[in-house]
Amino acid sequence: MVLVVSGTTSLLALIPDIAPSLFIGTALNLAFSNMKFSAATALIVLSASASAFVANGFSFTVTNSNANLSPSALMRIPTMQRNSGLYMAMPSSNERGKFKFRSKLNRLKESSKSRLSSSTGMNINFANLKDSPKEKLFQLFAKLRNLNEVTKWRIAAYTFVSSIFIFSNQLDIGMINMWNFLQNGSSLLPRMFRHDHWEWGVAVWAFFFWIHGFWLADKAVAKADARGFVHPWKKYRLQDQYEAEKFRRMQLRIGERERERGSVSAEQQQQQELEQAEPSATKQQKWHLGFWIFELPLYCLPLYIWDICDPRRAGKLATWGAPTALGVCKDVTCALLLYDLGFFVCHYLMHKIPFLYKHVHAKHHVAKEVRASDIVRLSFVEEIADVGISILALNFLKCHPVSRTMYNIIITFMLTELHSGFAFPWTPQFVVPFGLATGSKGHHYHHRNGEHYYQKFFCHVDKLFGFVQKKDNSLKGFSVKM
Repeated sequence: MVLVVSGTTSLLALIPDIAPSLFIGTALNLAFSNMKFSAATALIVLSASASAFVANGFSFTVTNSNANLSPSALMRIPTMQRNSGLYMAMPSSNERGKFKFRSKLNRLKESSKSRLSSSTGMNINFANLKDSPKEKLFQLFAKLRNLNEVTKWRIAAYTFVSSIFIFSNQLDIGMINMWNFLQNGSSLLPRMFRHDHWEWGVAVWAFFFWIHGFWLADKAVAKADARGFVHPWKKYRLQDQYEAEKFRRMQLRIGERERERGSVSAEQQQQQELEQAEPSATKQQKWHLGFWIFELPLYCLPLYIWDICDPRRAGKLATWGAPTALGVCKDVTCALLLYDLGFFVCHYLMHKIPFLYKHVHAKHHVAKEVRASDIVRLSFVEEIADVGISILALNFLKCHPVSRTMYNIIITFMLTELHSGFAFPWTPQFVVPFGLATGSKGHHYHHRNGEHYYQKFFCHVDKLFGFVQKKDNSLKGFSVKM
């Protein structure tokens, strides 16, 4: 069969589109050299025409007869194409209308996407919306890795607090089972829980754990300094931060004075700063290990004698029902707030009345660069006042026995962290929102300068009376900058 192809002029206009197909057809001509020349040539032009029509959005039909077409359909086909066996099926008016509608719809979608991105102020990548859930999860993890440490710990803390509310019913069921175990169990833990020495015993062991945990952290940093390399926790130690900033400011002042005299140029000064960029190693305050001899017996003996003279815990436990998760959170939070308020009053008076400061509070301020063991560096009167405020807060709020246990564990950690000399990103001063927590930065400032930050854990009362350092460009402002 010999095919006759019409539309030579149209094909010449489509040469840029049909060039690849002409190349393929030529190859076919060489491959099928045994075929007649007319058939091979027709195959070349046919493949080129098909490529061009498909590239331009047309459909084509190859037929060797027009017998199956209706007369009206034949009239729509040009004469040359009717006489040939090859014709193009041009799009009808309905198809053209559908094509125009789809084009307008796509343009409308693109414009709506751009308006949404501009109105929300976000660069929305709509291509990522088609990603699989696994790819979206990987993208989320990549974004989380790029967050700073404080933000990561805030997310973890908010997730933990939210989970308490979300799973409160399940936690309450666990609380009921735990309470039955503590009240009726015969193993060591329930019997210890029902003992009169339980609460202050938990506080002593919690202090022991927290104090020596920070002691190990201090030792690790000091050992690294002695070996000549920087420990990863060194950047969190407040004394090192303070000394490094003080050294940097001193170098800047020296450089400014020398430039004013004209003795050195700016380039020479910059070179000197690079050579002297490292401050001298900080000298750590000695740990207060004498608390095992004085403060610990002073804390335990009065409570031990009280429990012996007035055994009361077992009878009181029988009157309590099982606690709830949200109830424990409420008791602990309110007790910390009430204790902090009571301590603020006593602490402020100790600083403003010279007699009280000299004979009651001065012992606690022996060290300007505090360490975790300084939390128990207290005089007899101050220790009684501190413990008494805590007990009064718990009794006034009528906290559940489980809440009191949790309170002792949490408050001993917060007190130790307050004097630890470290500012880790997971501590309450960074995690608690709206800057309501003081933490080690504020209390370190208090010990170094002897003023401001009279609250231990929070700073809402300090802010109310102006007992906070302004976060300016001064060295003091730097020391409390979060």
